[in-house]
Amino acid sequence: MENPRRPWTDPRTLADVVAGWRRLYSGRELFRVAAGPDWVRLHLAGSERAALLLGDLPGARLVGRHLGRLPDPLAVALSPVRKHPLQSLLAGTRLVTCGVLPDDRVVAWHLSRSQGPDVVLLHRLFGARGNTTLVDREGRLLWSRHRPPHETLASWPLAATWTLGDADKAPDNYDELALSHLVTACANQAQTLAQAVVNRRRKAGERLLANLERDLANADQGDVHRRKAEALAANLHTLQQGAPEVRLNDLTDGSPLRIALDPARTPAANMEAWFRRARKAANGLAIIQERRDAAAATVSALAAATEQLAAAADTSGGPIERLDALQQWRDDHRGLFPTVDRRPGGRGAEEPARPFRRYLIDGQWEVWVGRSSKENDELTHRAAHSRDLWLHAQGITGSHVILRTRGRPELVPRTVLEKAAALAALNSKARHSGLVPVIYTEKRYVRKPRKAAAGTAVCLRDQNLFVEPGVMKGVEPA
Repeated sequence: MENPRRPWTDPRTLADVVAGWRRLYSGRELFRVAAGPDWVRLHLAGSERAALLLGDLPGARLVGRHLGRLPDPLAVALSPVRKHPLQSLLAGTRLVTCGVLPDDRVVAWHLSRSQGPDVVLLHRLFGARGNTTLVDREGRLLWSRHRPPHETLASWPLAATWTLGDADKAPDNYDELALSHLVTACANQAQTLAQAVVNRRRKAGERLLANLERDLANADQGDVHRRKAEALAANLHTLQQGAPEVRLNDLTDGSPLRIALDPARTPAANMEAWFRRARKAANGLAIIQERRDAAAATVSALAAATEQLAAAADTSGGPIERLDALQQWRDDHRGLFPTVDRRPGGRGAEEPARPFRRYLIDGQWEVWVGRSSKENDELTHRAAHSRDLWLHAQGITGSHVILRTRGRPELVPRTVLEKAAALAALNSKARHSGLVPVIYTEKRYVRKPRKAAAGTAVCLRDQNLFVEPGVMKGVEPA
């Protein structure tokens, strides 16, 4: 075995494990299929409540099995996507057999359907990123996590090694190791996301605090303005209209004051103007001081949150305790994640509920996709901010797509833009093409012509890029 702690990396050991599943579960019906952006779970009929888990998470490209319910923290981390395509494609199927493709780490599940040709679900465990595809016996690709799939996954595996592997040689602790590794990967993913959010918020808070400290130092002019006004009031009877300035002594310490005047105003009017400046400066100073105190409190809270996150990540318990601690940290600091609640049924506090489809890119960038001409109009011309990015498949009928930027489109990473563009291509009539041109621009450059049909939009300026249609890595339904 190449790696006893990661037995799924060894093709021979993997074949032995899958042979054990073939012995136990051939002929079983799939009574439920659950799937997320980077995993699939096949629930098999039977009193032991067995489920086969296909993982494609960063650092956890594996297959495993669990009996009964998943541990609660892992169930939260692997919250399923509602109405995932595999749920309908694999409804009513039965496991015929399973195996590993020759000389490769691709696990195959042959499933029969009561209606229609048999299908095979293929899960790749090698390469820069894994993949999962569903192919029927007629050679049609029914579903794929990534497009285009590896050639091994795009056709019916005629030479599949269904009979290779020895179930008696499978390691007894394989399922335990696979589940523990999956939990560790989920915890690492949760920690990375949380750390990125805290670091971004903390840097922004520190910049704001530094700016307010500078403004506070410059805003302390109210006392000087008041002294000038009081000096004018004390010497009002000696002043004459038309002078551009006057030199008087400070009533407090007798120091000389050089006071600028408006020649067009009377001495009394100039005095009132200086009193107004003093009051305005005093009021502004109070506002800046209040904002500065709030920014300092925010930075302090984020520093505490960083320490608490480190403590949650370094818990002395096992992987499941660490994942639970990180999820508890997120619950306790939900205000740091205002865009969207990733828990099932959750909704972000920042935006009201809207009818269009939503996605979350890399855990922080929200994307809205219109599902009809009416929704496209609502999304583009009423819901989107002027500095959000608007995307659409170029010259092709499709959905309007909005990438939320929080008013800073220049901060959107190129990779995030490409993932949003892939969604625009997927939700267009070019969804089956290899590469699709997608235009993008700030929403403020998008117009709807007068009396135009719903969903019509014209760009005053735009740029384009070519992407493969699909839901890319790091994109999750929200």
